[in-house]
Amino acid sequence: MEPQYKYIGFVGCYTKEGQADPFEASHGGAPHDRSKIGAGVLAIGVSASGNLSFLNSGEPIIKADELPNPSYLCILERSKNSSRPAALRDGGLCIVSEVEKGAFQSFSLCCNQTQSGLDITGSAIGEALETGGSYPCHIISSDVGGDMECIAVCNYGEDEGVLSMFGKGSDSYSRKVCIRFGPGSKADPDRQQTSHAHAASVVTPTFPYSLMDLCCADLGSDAIVQFSMGTDVSSADGEFSFQCVEKGRLAAPPGSGPRSLMMNPVFKNVAVISLELTAQVWLICRLKDGSFKGLGDPVSVLPENWPGESLEEDKFNHGRWASDAVWSPDGKFVYAAARLHNSISVFQFGTYSESVESEGLKLVQRVPTEGLTPRCLCMSECGKFMLVAHQHSHDITSFQRNESNGTIKIKDRLEAPNAACVKLVCPDQIG
Repeated sequence: MEPQYKYIGFVGCYTKEGQADPFEASHGGAPHDRSKIGAGVLAIGVSASGNLSFLNSGEPIIKADELPNPSYLCILERSKNSSRPAALRDGGLCIVSEVEKGAFQSFSLCCNQTQSGLDITGSAIGEALETGGSYPCHIISSDVGGDMECIAVCNYGEDEGVLSMFGKGSDSYSRKVCIRFGPGSKADPDRQQTSHAHAASVVTPTFPYSLMDLCCADLGSDAIVQFSMGTDVSSADGEFSFQCVEKGRLAAPPGSGPRSLMMNPVFKNVAVISLELTAQVWLICRLKDGSFKGLGDPVSVLPENWPGESLEEDKFNHGRWASDAVWSPDGKFVYAAARLHNSISVFQFGTYSESVESEGLKLVQRVPTEGLTPRCLCMSECGKFMLVAHQHSHDITSFQRNESNGTIKIKDRLEAPNAACVKLVCPDQIG
């Protein structure tokens, strides 16, 4: 018998009005229904065909009074790693609180089958931890050298972007590293006066020089900042600490605003960058010495000559407001979202090897997301469907994916006010 759910999804939602909208002060924000406000973190079930349904009868598993503005999260799958707090080894969530005094909180998860369906409860582990920056908007988990779990948080920042890293403390996590990024490029005087750490991604390490490499997209300084990670053990108490050294920067086109970065799951030296301010995607590759270079020119995620001066969207940075970009599991296709245009562009990735440059990205399809302000894309591990979190139409949509040609079509929709992020996990990996 087929399991009821192929995946469990967790949806982070803004619980305050007018969040993460660069046009809020100048134009009153992108048009949307402001009467709906997120209630916290929602749990959803996803079938093998991409149908969506609420768990917990649609009630949040983590409410706003527990953690305000829980906009972005990462899922901790089951692990026996002793460097993870014991209460989280059966799986859990790490969630940022995107507020001025940034914080992150970890939660264990408990799953129970009831007559009405699957219920999931979240229990806070320890106290919420200050991130050392403001408006944290991205969080990931990874192991450094296989012996130390690292939680990396990007703080968008009001005065400057900050990258924070956490490791195991006594019973939860504790902050180990806090790196400030300084001034911005000022190419866009409204958005780039200061640095803005927006997303981080783990990169295949360059042994023996690094146990883990981490790259951070800095929207404010038009740069991809690369760090080399290591661990150190205190002889006094046996506790691990992190070593984190900046080892290089790749300059993005001036005024482009790198927003997200994802490494190709097959061609592991290639990454796709979403450029928010110019509404483009850009391929970069890693060289043998560990540094990065661009692969050709960025490619637009918008139709030519859109929006034109007659459309309302033109007043919002001329309609340019890209968000997420993700790879298909086979590494052959890129899916990139454009807010305001509210579409997903599907690109085919050309041949790549260390000796032959990429043929670049070829547009295969551009489809409406069937919602407003697609903020986050989540590709399923099986590659059969993809979920989209819409911040301003207040919903999650699922798309079926043709694995041969990469094209997608709408499958289902579920209401989720102020949805900011959606992540998927196999049910047997939590609770």
